[in-house]
Amino acid sequence: MFHLKKVFNALYRKFGPRFFLLFSICCFIIYVLRGRKAKYYYMDTERTYGDANQNILEDVLFSKEKPTPGKTIFFIETKCERSDLNYNILNFTAHNACGIESAALHHPTHDVYVLVACPTFRPQADPMIDAMLSYKNVKFRYVNLWRFAEGTIIEEWLKTEALFQSKYLMNNMSNLLRLLALYRYGGIYMDEDVIMFRSLKDESPNFMGAETEDSIGNSVIGMEQTGHGRLFSYMFLDDFKRNYSGNVWGYNGPDVLVRMMKVICGTNDVKLMKKDVTRCLGIKVLDVSAFYEINWLERDNFFDETPKIVNETLTRLKKSYGMHTWNHVKTNWTQSVNSPSAYIQLVAKNCPKVFAATGKRFT
Repeated sequence: MFHLKKVFNALYRKFGPRFFLLFSICCFIIYVLRGRKAKYYYMDTERTYGDANQNILEDVLFSKEKPTPGKTIFFIETKCERSDLNYNILNFTAHNACGIESAALHHPTHDVYVLVACPTFRPQADPMIDAMLSYKNVKFRYVNLWRFAEGTIIEEWLKTEALFQSKYLMNNMSNLLRLLALYRYGGIYMDEDVIMFRSLKDESPNFMGAETEDSIGNSVIGMEQTGHGRLFSYMFLDDFKRNYSGNVWGYNGPDVLVRMMKVICGTNDVKLMKKDVTRCLGIKVLDVSAFYEINWLERDNFFDETPKIVNETLTRLKKSYGMHTWNHVKTNWTQSVNSPSAYIQLVAKNCPKVFAATGKRFT
C-alpha cells in the first residue's frame, strides 16, 4: 500500500489533475466491460435450442408444461459460472436442494419451478437433482431475462444495461426475476435457503414475512396473479426500476417491499401492518416467527450441538412455517448427518430424499 501511494503521488506531480481524469476514465471502462461480459453469460447462443440430446434446460416460456397461475412455487438460480465456451452444469449442494425438496414435500398440489437464469446443462445422473426430480411437481427450466420481461414496465429499462453495472449482480438478478415471476404467474416465491416445515396452502394469497419488528424480508413472497396481487407486483417492479442501485446490498430486494408497503399501507410501522391486514389492501405481513425466527446473528444456533441450544432452537421454531438459513452469511456448511444439531434434525425430517443422497456429511 505504501509503494502504491508513492506511485500515485509521483504520477500526480508529473501529470497533475489530468492523471486522475485518465484514471477515472480507465476505471469506468473496466466497469462497463465487466458488466458486458456478465451480460453475455445470461444470453442465448445457437446451442440453446440445439440437439435435445445435449440435455439443455428448456425455456420456461417455450416449454409444453407451463407454471400453473397462482399454484406455483418459484425458486431462482442466478449462478452463472460458465466460461465463454462451456455451459454451466446444473448442480446443487445439499442445503440448497433441501429447500426445494421441502417445498415440494409440503405442497404436493403446487408446481415447484426452479428457474435457472443462464443456459444450462442438466447432468444425466446427479444424486441431488435425482432426489428433487423424484417429486412429480418439481420442474427445472431456463429463464431468459429479456424474454421474461417482455410486455412489462421493466422491458425498456433492461436495454439501458444498468442491471449489469452492479456489485451484487447475481443477487439483483434474483431480486428482479422473482418479481417478474410473481407478476407473470402469481403464486409463491422462495429462496433456496428457506426450509419449509408445513404448507402455506391455507395462508392469504398475498403475503410476506416481517424479518424483524421493523423490517420485511423478501425470501418468501406470495402474490395472486389477478386483482390486488397483480397491482402489487406491478408496483414492486416499478419501484425496482425507478430506485435501482446495484451496489447497495438489499436496496433492490427487501427494501423494495418496505418502500412499497409504506405506500400501500399508509404507515411506516411494520407492527401496524401485521396487526391490520385491511390497512394493507389485503396483503398479510406475517409475524417474524413465520420464516425469520432465528435471525442472521443467531445463525450458528442451527448448527450448535449443545443440547440446551438444540432444544431452545427447535422450541422456537415450532410455530414457524419454515426457516430462513441465511446462506449469504459465510459459515462452514458441512456437518455430519449424525449430528444432533437442530439443523440436521430438521433437514432429515423435511428433505428426507436429499438427506439420504448426501452421504456422510450434509454439504
